[in-house]
Amino acid sequence: MSEEAREIKVKTRKFSLRKGRLRICFSVLDEGLQIKGMFLKKRNALEEVHVPFQLSCRGNVYDARIDLEKQEFEYAFWDVVALVDDGAQTYEAILGGQRVSLKLRLILFPRWYRKAHDSIIYPFVNGSRQFTIQSREYNRGYDSFWFLCKEYLALFCYFILKPYWDHKKLWLICEKFSAMAQDNGLYFFRYCMEQLPEKEKKHILYVIDKKAPDYQAVKQYDQNVIQFMSFRYMIYLCAAQYLISSDAIRHFYIWDSPNSVFKVLYQARKHIIFLQHGVMAFKQCHRTFHKLGGNRMALFVTSSQFEQDIIYDYFEYDRDEIIITGLPRWDILHDTSDMGHKEILLMPTWRSWLEYASAEEFAKSDYFLNYESLLKSKELHELLEQADVTLNFYIHPKFREHIGQFENGCKRIRLIPFGEQPLNQLLMSCHMLITDYSSVAWDVYYQEKPVVFFPFDFATYQEVQGSYVDIEKDAFGDVVHTLPELLQSIRKYIENRFKEEPQYAARRDYLLPLRDDKNSERIYQEIKKARPGKKLDIMGKLRL
Repeated sequence: MSEEAREIKVKTRKFSLRKGRLRICFSVLDEGLQIKGMFLKKRNALEEVHVPFQLSCRGNVYDARIDLEKQEFEYAFWDVVALVDDGAQTYEAILGGQRVSLKLRLILFPRWYRKAHDSIIYPFVNGSRQFTIQSREYNRGYDSFWFLCKEYLALFCYFILKPYWDHKKLWLICEKFSAMAQDNGLYFFRYCMEQLPEKEKKHILYVIDKKAPDYQAVKQYDQNVIQFMSFRYMIYLCAAQYLISSDAIRHFYIWDSPNSVFKVLYQARKHIIFLQHGVMAFKQCHRTFHKLGGNRMALFVTSSQFEQDIIYDYFEYDRDEIIITGLPRWDILHDTSDMGHKEILLMPTWRSWLEYASAEEFAKSDYFLNYESLLKSKELHELLEQADVTLNFYIHPKFREHIGQFENGCKRIRLIPFGEQPLNQLLMSCHMLITDYSSVAWDVYYQEKPVVFFPFDFATYQEVQGSYVDIEKDAFGDVVHTLPELLQSIRKYIENRFKEEPQYAARRDYLLPLRDDKNSERIYQEIKKARPGKKLDIMGKLRL
């Protein structure tokens, strides 16, 4: 992992954003430091991208200005970074130590600048009290004064009848972007709808945009399904006893919305039961889900003692907050593969440094070039044709808009857009999986099928993202780094009729001890037993 960014604490004296002109006046708290320059720096970029401020100084007061209209901004988060001289060296440091009053001011009266017609730029102070700028696509439905009014009205309606709403003891369940229903959230919800008595399940609701294709997966339980971002939903979000999700708390609201009173209050007050998206092993996430962070969980679902140890060591939760239950989606996970219809699933995960990449940037990335080379490989085409095998390429949801950039020219290869076919079906029908670091590897391993890991950008991934295990030594499948090696592994498993190697099968009881289809039941019982205090009180005690 790369080193944590350095920080310089300042006292902000003036801040404004008017007609695209951003201005920050501040003084440095440490008199021994001088600021030599200031710029916006793109976060999680492999190559540094800077947009400079015009900086002037009078005494110890610095005046930094930038005209957002005259600058090109890629969609991304941008840190406000100073070039600091301490007399011995010059280094970069994020502008930090912002006053709570400034953070509250930006929450109570959000500021944004609409650049052209399709993009928006807005500043905020993050949880670490650092200045941050976000540039993203303009959302006509939510980036408006009228939507702010809707937020305040929802808060008013909740607090004026708070005892009534709280008495409902609502459980809200969602998945990624509140637009999906094909992961652990869906299967836990189905368990509740099908196994619990009416009295127990009436307060359990699934949150989804009913225009999303995945709505069909929960439509049969429509009386327990609530429309994402409806006025009723916004009140229920204020009142909910638990939020239950396979993703972070932000997925219960508009993605990447500016900070507002409503958004900050619900995130600060609500407990999450974290169902997880998959087993925590190949991707470091403790900075996102750490116990002291904004995404603190009430209960953290894990699948084994092996995984619980990772959460305990890196995320610093107490043992009783880390429950060993298994994942809900594994309750219905069974092998449906048919040797009459042989299938290989190719499913890589995403890359943080490509999350906001344009089509042109994505096409130049190692990610695209490696998978494009594989899909166009004549050797692969011949191998699939000779063995009568179909290869399904299912791209990660965060890269779903890029699926059209891939070409293959082979009838044996299917490029599957996100949402066209449930992932669980693909995992059950496949005979083997090819991935890089995706947690879906555990679902295939659970079914006793072979997994091939293709970490072609291993050095970069380790530097930017990191892993909790040594993939080279501890992965439960072949680890290959080049296209010829990958093709060799594919050929091997086709020729041995997709039989798993004994050395990988031998570790299953240790890595996945719970395989009894009772995972959702265990999770439900753990939630019923839980008695977490108020989140705001807990966070205050943790920071003392």
